[in-house]
Amino acid sequence: MSTYYKDIQIVKHALQFYITRPNANEKDLEKEKKLLKKVENEVSNFKKSNHIK
Repeated sequence: MSTYYKDIQIVKHALQFYITRPNANEKDLEKEKKLLKKVENEVSNFKKSNHIK
């Protein structure tokens, strides 16, 4: 498995955890959720293009 795939998975999991923090500003959460969606799409596209299940 490539280092890039591992890296984007780590970023995805870190964002998933980070957006659950208490006292998060709604505006920040909105931006972070958009970024998380981009990262999730990147993970999905990478998995498809590299035949990873």
